[in-house]
Amino acid sequence: MSRSTKIRVLIVEDDEVLNEILQDEMKERGHEPSATAGAVSAYEALGKRPFDVAVLDLMLPDGSGLDVIKWIAEQELPTECIVLTGHATVPTAIEAMRLGAYDYVIKPTSMDELDALVRKAAEKSLLRRENVSLKTQVERLKPVEGMITNDPAMQEILKTVARSAPSTLPILIMGETGTGKELVARAVHRMSARAGNPFIVVSCAAVPESLLESELFGHERGAFTGAIERKPGLFEVADGGVLFLDEIGDVPAAFQVKLLRAIETGEFFRVGGTRSILADVRIVAATNKNLREEVREGHFREDLYHRLNGVAIRLPALRERKGDIPLLAVHFLDQVRGARKQISPEALEFLQSYSWPGNVRELLMIVHRAAILSKEDVIQPRDLPLDPWDWRTKGVFSGLTLAEMEKEYIATVLDQHQGHRGKAAEALGIDPKTLYNKLGPRESEKPG
Repeated sequence: MSRSTKIRVLIVEDDEVLNEILQDEMKERGHEPSATAGAVSAYEALGKRPFDVAVLDLMLPDGSGLDVIKWIAEQELPTECIVLTGHATVPTAIEAMRLGAYDYVIKPTSMDELDALVRKAAEKSLLRRENVSLKTQVERLKPVEGMITNDPAMQEILKTVARSAPSTLPILIMGETGTGKELVARAVHRMSARAGNPFIVVSCAAVPESLLESELFGHERGAFTGAIERKPGLFEVADGGVLFLDEIGDVPAAFQVKLLRAIETGEFFRVGGTRSILADVRIVAATNKNLREEVREGHFREDLYHRLNGVAIRLPALRERKGDIPLLAVHFLDQVRGARKQISPEALEFLQSYSWPGNVRELLMIVHRAAILSKEDVIQPRDLPLDPWDWRTKGVFSGLTLAEMEKEYIATVLDQHQGHRGKAAEALGIDPKTLYNKLGPRESEKPG
């Protein structure tokens, strides 16, 4: 185990002689055993102190080892269970595995075999404890619902969100795609006096230019072909609440002056209308573009930029807050219903080595996919389907020749597929013979 403390083993066995033998053997092998003779006394022992592993007899005088396994699961204890069983009760031992037991051994058992199982089970118990510890940190680090961070710079940003939310100032949220801009916008709404009123989202990039004015301001019947009835716009729908203008940098230049007027005055006209409409709306906008640069290049109105920029909030990319990746990964893993999996330290380290061009959204999808598709209880690096050719992942390619970069790329893909040349060739989009030639005779002689 990756710790200096002894493995704490609870032995639950009603055969006094076997109970004493197991205790002596566990002590001799450097473990810290405790013993009980029944299910009820096992509950008491497990409730008083933490155990890494429980070695359970299936047949107990006051119950069954299955009952103890179920109780441990209900209490969400990190204790792993190893079942002791006779030949006649092997089907029941298999049922214990289904309930979550780590493994079973048949009496009489080899002490070396049992010791090896105890050590492996304790490693899994430790991993479970580490994952539980991360989950506990997650619960303490959610000042904004859905945003989990232990990063000092990010925590300062969330304090700014909390301070600015009760005001009436417009808020401009900047950051790459997938950094959580909408989560911040929703937090502003929830922490403001407008929380009981609508929160309306419009993606300015997703609405065609010809329909954006109608979408935001509404239209009158007959205003254009297909306008068979009056339709209120999202400004009206959001009256009294918050209108979240996502990807504001994609608003067409021709429409920006109308949008500016509506934001400044709260007054606008429906398309085809002659009567002005009033709406009390707080604006929260977001963009993945550099609006200052857009202003300099003439793509975005300077007056609109200043009107939106009441409070500016820049969300860092995930690669700028890599310390949050383990917290987020465990949180996302916990969201997968029925997965009941842990994530290994090696997998967490692997996730932290990646540059995350898709940010938190990409991490969520990777973890959910691994939770569903991985075959083992513990997610390992091989279960994480990361893009092996992300230039920002390693930062070691500058100064290399094209041939050297190709060699690095092939090596990376081979690592991703555990050296299996057929799978690597498929991932690279080349046939195995071409891969053989690129690797050269020495590399190609390696098994896979």
